Amino acid sequence: MSNDEDEVARLLVRLINISNRLGRYAAHATGERTSPATWRALSVLQEKGPLRLGVLAENCRVRQPTMTAIVDSLLSSGYVLRRPDPDDGRAQLHELTAAGEAALEDWRSRVGTALVPLFDDLTGDERTLLSDSVRLLDDRLRRGEA
Repeated sequence: MSNDEDEVARLLVRLINISNRLGRYAAHATGERTSPATWRALSVLQEKGPLRLGVLAENCRVRQPTMTAIVDSLLSSGYVLRRPDPDDGRAQLHELTAAGEAALEDWRSRVGTALVPLFDDLTGDERTLLSDSVRLLDDRLRRGEA
């Protein structure tokens, strides 16, 4: 790797660490007790639509037994519904419900509100930089996931 590539690699690893810290800070600040994997499952279903359990587990980076427990909890909360897969009658798809969508949006709002005090003194230029950085990261990840 070139020096530039090394620097980008170091920055990206640092970004992952900072992102994890930010998530822990938000969970503590909101008093959130629901596991991050639960919110990740709802987010994946919102983004990708109905999925089989194994695919959902893979997307959330958890083992299938863990995802089974998460989905069972989401089913009992009314946040997810299970229906037959039209392509394979033996399989089932898991789909986000309106209640699940509302819970996810409420969680995102609470997280955002909890994080605002850390960033409420950003200048206009810093907000633009943050916005541009988020857009760049999102674009690169979408390209990599395609």
